[in-house]
Amino acid sequence: MSSTFKKKVPSDLQIVKFGDPLYHYARVISNTRFGKMPASIAYCKNAKHVQYCLKQCRKNNIPFRVRSGGHQHEGMCSANKVIIIDLSEMHTLPDFDKDTKKLWIPAGKQLGQVYAELAEKGKTIPGGGCQSVNVGGLTQGGGWGVSVRKFGLTCDSVTKIEVVLANGDIVEASKDKYADLFWALKGGGGGNFGIVTRFEFKLVSILPVTTNFELRWEKPSEIKDVITKWAELHSKKGGIDEALSATCNMQIVKVKGKKKSEVHGRMGGKFYGSKVELSKLLIQYFGDLAKNKITDETFKETPKGYSDATNKKAFLATSIDTKAEKLYADYAANQRALIDFINPVGNIQYVRSNESKKCEKLDLTVLPDSAPTSTCDQPHPHKVSSSFPKDDVNHRELVEAIYNYLKDSCYYADVNMYMSFHCMGGAVTRNAGNNAFGYAHKPYMLQIQAWWDDVSNAFTNEGRNKVYVKWVKDFRKSISTHTEGAFINFVDKTLVKDIKDDENRLKLLKIYYTEENLEKLRKIKTKYDPDNLFSFEMSILPE
Repeated sequence: MSSTFKKKVPSDLQIVKFGDPLYHYARVISNTRFGKMPASIAYCKNAKHVQYCLKQCRKNNIPFRVRSGGHQHEGMCSANKVIIIDLSEMHTLPDFDKDTKKLWIPAGKQLGQVYAELAEKGKTIPGGGCQSVNVGGLTQGGGWGVSVRKFGLTCDSVTKIEVVLANGDIVEASKDKYADLFWALKGGGGGNFGIVTRFEFKLVSILPVTTNFELRWEKPSEIKDVITKWAELHSKKGGIDEALSATCNMQIVKVKGKKKSEVHGRMGGKFYGSKVELSKLLIQYFGDLAKNKITDETFKETPKGYSDATNKKAFLATSIDTKAEKLYADYAANQRALIDFINPVGNIQYVRSNESKKCEKLDLTVLPDSAPTSTCDQPHPHKVSSSFPKDDVNHRELVEAIYNYLKDSCYYADVNMYMSFHCMGGAVTRNAGNNAFGYAHKPYMLQIQAWWDDVSNAFTNEGRNKVYVKWVKDFRKSISTHTEGAFINFVDKTLVKDIKDDENRLKLLKIYYTEENLEKLRKIKTKYDPDNLFSFEMSILPE
């Protein structure tokens, strides 16, 4: 850090630098596969702090990275010998009540806290699936979540954005002012055009009732049939009620008493309606595949007891006016349970699912012998990748290919490996063109995930890291004839080699943004950041 930067730091701006007692805590990001060593971390509390940091970095030619919550899957919110402009101290919501229609939410606010505080007034935003992420990166990347079909991506509920530009100006972008910038900041990815400090969101109601659900299948034929049906329904206009957002996954489990592992399937999601209505829909869509699996534990309503109330209007009034804390507790608990369900964790044992295939032996004697109990609780080393089905895909063939890859994979005790099928369509498709997300016409998205370790010691075991990262890369390659594109929130920088070369980086960025949108984003980048001040491994290049 330059002496000029240190001398002029505002008194209320906390700077943690290399050598300070809190440094090794402050430098950690969500993906502990990357052990970056920044020069310092500046904990900004407001846009003026951000403005100051940016001015000093520009004036003194100091490299920097922007970190909202640190959940950038490829670790690009940090780097060696840079200043991290951290936004996590910007986390206080303004006052609001049950009649509030719009609310400014700071970029450093953790999503789980947003859900909890809004739910006290019967409100929410269509946020992401992991409650430990912060609003900034989630929203700028687009933001997929379990309300996506009814309300769209997270960015689709944003009405204004406060952003600090490369020249130091603090501006508010909206559809009426800085409209091109507003478009780019919704799906164009964080850290490209400026530093976003807060978003004005249009709030949505969780009332009169929302219902979360969980279903499981174990038989191979049932798993493939139900997920194929799910994919086909989402590909058909009007095939699924837009009030329902459901995600599926396939995972490996080691069943007690059985020698070989098995692939099991799950479906879970959120419905804006009652459990009675949802039960009818699931049976309508999936027949006996759903009917035979529905139990008393399948559904979780908020408010609890809504479907059993004789006078629902009176029950709802009581729930809001006199039981707000209980309503919030139910909603928050149900949300956490749903996220843990759709991100299967902690139940994979070391097995060889294909005895004819050689599995690399890994020494786990001094490391955890169980996989993470959650992917959203604390930092973990991990690798993800994403894609979308091609427009002419045969859904059954794609599902079969995914199932077979999982069935034939090698697994270890300390890692969770699975494929998620994330629903799209509905409001996502209707909002096409209003944001920089280039795949709004797709019916669903695929996300390959591998998460390992319950401790942050992954940098010391490169051997295991390579095995698990290779598994993700090979998985994506194995289904590549059926898929295309990728989602910037689920970033994977290895899709193109040598992205330090500008030509190769542009090839990679086209995969994420589409050629048409990338051309527009580069023009906007040139307009607002012509000197490429906001630069990192996958940042958008000016023209």
